[in-house]
Amino acid sequence: MGTFPDGFLWGAATSAHQVEGGNDRNDWWDWEAIPGSIVDGSRSGDACGWWAGRAEADLSMAAALGQNAHRLGVEWSRLEPEEDRFDVAAFERYAAILDHVRSLGMASMVTLHHFTLPRWAAAKGGWTWPGMAARLGRFAEECGRRLGDRVGLWVTINEPSVLALGGYATRMWPPGRASPAAYLASLRAMLRGHVAAVQGLRRSSPGRPIGIVLNAPWFVPARPDHPGDRAAAWLQDWSVTGAIVHALDTGMLVPPLWPLPLEVVGLKRSFDFLGLNFYGRFDVRFDPGAPRTGFMRHVQPATIRSDRVDWGQPSPEGLTAQLVRLSALGVPLYVTEHGVRDAGDDLRPTVLKDGVRAVAEAIRQGADVRGYFHWSLVDNFEWAEGWSSRFGLVEVDPVTQVRSPRPSAEIYATICRGNGEGV
Repeated sequence: MGTFPDGFLWGAATSAHQVEGGNDRNDWWDWEAIPGSIVDGSRSGDACGWWAGRAEADLSMAAALGQNAHRLGVEWSRLEPEEDRFDVAAFERYAAILDHVRSLGMASMVTLHHFTLPRWAAAKGGWTWPGMAARLGRFAEECGRRLGDRVGLWVTINEPSVLALGGYATRMWPPGRASPAAYLASLRAMLRGHVAAVQGLRRSSPGRPIGIVLNAPWFVPARPDHPGDRAAAWLQDWSVTGAIVHALDTGMLVPPLWPLPLEVVGLKRSFDFLGLNFYGRFDVRFDPGAPRTGFMRHVQPATIRSDRVDWGQPSPEGLTAQLVRLSALGVPLYVTEHGVRDAGDDLRPTVLKDGVRAVAEAIRQGADVRGYFHWSLVDNFEWAEGWSSRFGLVEVDPVTQVRSPRPSAEIYATICRGNGEGV
């Protein structure tokens, strides 16, 4: 056995709204219709056609490329289109997709909440509605009851800090609250929602590992010896990642999540594994002339960015550092997203191979990493970026639905087939 253990999961990731098409009962469908909300003016529309039947072909392609696992999501608004009414046919469609994954000999990781909310839940206030956490718990229990025997690993919530930032701290995503108070309230609610979802899954899908996926950029001081830069980098990391990790580890909300330490019953160690989404490093510089950005700005070179989104600088060192950091919690880890915006496939081969080497280094340093999921299997509707940001190993034309594997797809296939050897 080499660096990567036997049974290591090699796969790619997708999310429901981004690939399925026709998700016309959630908050994102409505958001897309607002002029200016999507950078390139596009809509998710038919997306990648997964709901209409293309999921099976794309997953078969992934298996043919050596992948032994896939991370996908279920769309809450399909399964519960109206409050308290579950759609049997929608559950049957997901069952068919998961059965196909299993028939290919692939493991499945299924995410319950990947940014979208049913229209009925959004109308109540989304993650600022007091009943939101309990509703996610009920939804999770129903998913476990109907789909649990087909699922290998459950994820409760994807990137709570990113959703809180995009939809509640700013106006980039629905509901566009642009309120610091709403940002913190939504984060607290999502942590409670995670607890409720875990409890629901424990009741209906016992024995299946359950985790939560965190986005953890690597914030470093631009000038390592500058006290202002060090403080700014620490503060940004704590606000985005540190306080959430602390809450999951101890069950306690501390500033900025809550002014004084506050226990959330059931939160402490409420996970069997953690997922890490990692895209880059941010060099943070203290800037007294930038009050609107918290007296700090990012100055890293070679940033991967669009007009609205900055993914940072690709950083294998940062990926290793964050995996080793999370390993202190003593649970298995999965890289649940790692990739690069790169329509020409110019950067992706290097980012991909460097990322796999970074995971190997984290394992060498003692991190219990059990899988790597590249983002993404196919080009998809990239939220407020629309179709202008291409992350797929496989290029997709959203008009013709033609698939064209990029060179990186075969590079990754070699990695998967060799269990990471020779990278």
